[in-house]
Amino acid sequence: MDLKNIIDKRRAYRSLEPVEITENLVRDIAECVRLAPSCFNNQPWRFVFVYEPRMLKKLKSALSSGNEWATTASMIVAVFSKKELDCVSDGRDYYLFDTGMGTAYLILRATDLGLVAHPIAGYDEGKVKSILAGKGSQ
Repeated sequence: MDLKNIIDKRRAYRSLEPVEITENLVRDIAECVRLAPSCFNNQPWRFVFVYEPRMLKKLKSALSSGNEWATTASMIVAVFSKKELDCVSDGRDYYLFDTGMGTAYLILRATDLGLVAHPIAGYDEGKVKSILAGKGSQ
């Protein structure tokens, strides 16, 4: 598929079918993210691919009520960064811009693979951090 077709095909669907998530699939997507441009190639983004069923269930419990549709997702990718991981030039922080570009690469590669990659912001940040740090409810 050419890039224009991938961009045209990308949608934020809220009806998800189960998909088999493999380590090779995750590596493929992660490699495409690695190729995204960033200031001095700092790659300030951090992506946590969560698809192991027990951990995925915990993470889904942190979704807000408006995002129940995501409870059928086969994988959730947590995206984060910190200002210290990237350039600051003339008072401009690049980490958010660069992380956004990395996320766009992830979304476009997932679309190219026939997957749905739907960015969401509705979740309990503290709960997600606790779960990903291994301190979430057992």
